[in-house]
Amino acid sequence: MQSDKVLEFHGKAGGYFVVAIVTWIMTYIPFLGWAFAFNYAADWMVDNTTVRGKKLAYKAGYGETLGFVAVNFLLIIVTLGIYSFWFVPKSYRYVMDHVSEAGDMPAAPAAPAAPEAPAPADKPADSTTPPAVQG
Repeated sequence: MQSDKVLEFHGKAGGYFVVAIVTWIMTYIPFLGWAFAFNYAADWMVDNTTVRGKKLAYKAGYGETLGFVAVNFLLIIVTLGIYSFWFVPKSYRYVMDHVSEAGDMPAAPAAPAAPEAPAPADKPADSTTPPAVQG
C-alpha cells in the first residue's frame, strides 16, 4: 500500500536505543565526542526518513561538525547559556543544510584544461610544418 505522506520517519525503538547509548557515552569526551554524537544522531535520524518515498542521506563531515560544535559550545559558555536559544534552531538548520536525497552527490568540478605550451622563439606560433633542413 502506497502512503500519501510526503515525509515519513521509519526509525524503531531498538535503533534509537543504540543511538542513545552511543551518544550518551560519547558526550563524556569534550568537543570530539560531542561532534561524533551530533553526527551519529543526525545520521540515524536522516537515514530513517523518506520524502515522497525517497531516502535521504546526511553528508556533514566530522571536521566541519567539530568546528560547529566547538564554536557554538563556547558561545553558550560565554553567554552563560543564553545562546542556547539560538543554538537549537541553528543546529536543526545545520543538519538540514547537510541533507540530500540518497545518491544525489554534487558533481565533481571539472578538471581545468591544461595550458598550451608556448611556441619556441625560433618558430612562429601559427606554423604547423616543421622547418626545412638546409644542407
